[in-house]
Amino acid sequence: MNRKIDLALAVSALLVAGLVVGVYSRDIPLGVAGEWVWPLVGARPSLLGVILGVAGVAAYGGYAALGFRALGVPSRRGFREMSWVAGLVGSAVLLQVVIPMSAADEYDLTKWAYVHYFRGSTGYYEIAREQASADPWKFLADYPTWIQAQDPYHIGTHPPGLIAMHAALLAAMERHRGASDVLNAAMPPSVTSAFRQLEVLHQKTIPRADRAEIYLVSLITLLACAGTVAPLYLLARESLPPQLAWASAAFWPLAPALNLFQPLADSAYPLLSATALATAAWSARLRPSPGSGAWASALLAVISGVVMAFGMMFTLAFLPIGLIVALVVLATRSVSWPRRFQVIAWIGVGFLAFVGSAWLATRADPLVVWRWNLYHHARFYLEMHRSYLAWVLVNPVELAVAMGLPTVVWCLTGAFGDRRYVPRAFWCGLGVLTLANLTGRNLGEVARLWMIFLPPLFTAAGVGLTRLGGGPRAVFVTVVLIGLQTLGLQALIQVVYPF
Repeated sequence: MNRKIDLALAVSALLVAGLVVGVYSRDIPLGVAGEWVWPLVGARPSLLGVILGVAGVAAYGGYAALGFRALGVPSRRGFREMSWVAGLVGSAVLLQVVIPMSAADEYDLTKWAYVHYFRGSTGYYEIAREQASADPWKFLADYPTWIQAQDPYHIGTHPPGLIAMHAALLAAMERHRGASDVLNAAMPPSVTSAFRQLEVLHQKTIPRADRAEIYLVSLITLLACAGTVAPLYLLARESLPPQLAWASAAFWPLAPALNLFQPLADSAYPLLSATALATAAWSARLRPSPGSGAWASALLAVISGVVMAFGMMFTLAFLPIGLIVALVVLATRSVSWPRRFQVIAWIGVGFLAFVGSAWLATRADPLVVWRWNLYHHARFYLEMHRSYLAWVLVNPVELAVAMGLPTVVWCLTGAFGDRRYVPRAFWCGLGVLTLANLTGRNLGEVARLWMIFLPPLFTAAGVGLTRLGGGPRAVFVTVVLIGLQTLGLQALIQVVYPF
């Protein structure tokens, strides 16, 4: 078994080294020429930054290895398991701060200011400031009409959630000057410097409330992205013992896509998708019984529906998440078919209740908004040529790189082993992604667009690692290898600034 573990880790190391060297030498294409290619970074990180990043990854790897060993000891105390997972959340937050700090100048934490401010990167802050902040409720009520004339890029393909969030936080920062001052004082020096550079570039002052709001959005994104380890652990734990669920969740914070694309909202969406999947899976697993059992199951199902409906206020990517959720429930063999349909019905109640409440509150018909979002999404591929066959082949490769190649090695090891032990969430997620790829719904940029689908795929990683007898050492080495891949790509590829 040790030889098999060593062989798997050696394969992972070769894949990581080959990827980084290939990108550096430009022997590996970063897209499809003439259609979409990720550009390269023009600067290099400092030696001190590299040392900081490697040290942070190694420290996190040590914690991941300790947690794997501790959770391998049987215990009936749920508090012990919860304590380790809580520590994993805190460690993930720290790690995802350290990783960007080790990037080159202008690509470190300065992106926390740049990404939201530049219209070419997002544009939601600018619209919130210029069009929504004066009367947010009127803007939302008019959104079904307003969205019709928008572009087929960031704005036209999205519901108003991100604009509404920026508008609400701007209003909060303007009302609560004390909170705004605290956030401004707590900014890392690189973020403060970034705002100064933006003022020089655009020759205008950025109000303190606006700085605080942009910084707060970046913090929320960080906490959501790193915090995904908790619902991901619960999703895996529904089918697996603590040790295997831990391994799957512990690899999450190092995934290259999550770190490179922060603070884009796409890196926050996995928190919602993982939560919807975990609550639905546990709802289906709970056997109805007189008393609290039936109500607990119904409540979890309703929460799953509410979470997906909330996500639909931000992106229509939660439509396929809903399909994965339904498949996970329907694939629960431990309960009867009527019981499975009952869980799906409760999920639908939660979804419709939230959508209806949002409709009444904003007076904006979500069906009209979503229809125009789909229309603009189709327009994108009319205006921007994409070769179907090329991207159908490139997308899975880019997704594997986005996950972290060592994680993919363990997932494949688990999937090609005894399939009975692989969580059904993995198979359902993989099936929906395969369908999405073959139908050409996303031709390019899947490292960003498909982050929302990554949590169910990670649930197979722990199965693969333990199938070959991997222990704490294998967890530590895997963490280091994923971290090195992320640090290497961070130093080479530009993904979040306007091109």
